[in-house]
Amino acid sequence: MHHRYRKVAALFAAALLPVLVNPACAQALVQPVAHYNAAELKRESATSVNFAFALNLPQVLHQVLAPQLTYPAFLQSYANLPDPAFDKEIAKASAALSAKAYFTLPSGAKANLKQWQLPDAPALRDSFKASLMLLNMPPSAASHLDPVRVLAQAQAKTPISRVQLQLPPALYPIVVSLVNDKFWLTEQIPMAIIELP
Repeated sequence: MHHRYRKVAALFAAALLPVLVNPACAQALVQPVAHYNAAELKRESATSVNFAFALNLPQVLHQVLAPQLTYPAFLQSYANLPDPAFDKEIAKASAALSAKAYFTLPSGAKANLKQWQLPDAPALRDSFKASLMLLNMPPSAASHLDPVRVLAQAQAKTPISRVQLQLPPALYPIVVSLVNDKFWLTEQIPMAIIELP
């Protein structure tokens, strides 16, 4: 019995050793290589709130536009779409994001996020091609794209103060930052009540 206990303790210590000896290894357990999606909210006026997103945009657009395709197939086919078709798909993505991103006001009214400012078509195509190249490279600490800045805005007819926020599932997990708060939205926690100062 004593021998078995020692064996379990030794295995446990061996499993912990890399984490204890190497802080970078401990950090890797906490922080994955890729960036998480993020959003920062700032009040524009009593009835308007600006959103600044930092997104892994190729993955978000894959979820929004063609989740039935594999990620590599999506990147390949969308990178090679003719300009008019590509523009139409991006407009469709903006509309889909708007439909699922909103504040619910105390009255029950919804204030959707609108005016999504996505990068232009050439920049998006480049990010699709770069993502495709990265998929074919061996994984390393450097093998991810920097998040893409995307802006949007929510406007209401009445002041926006204490509201419920919901964002599209394609953005999860996403960390949301306010002046006085920071929280996650995930598939398990898809909405949050927030107080905008």
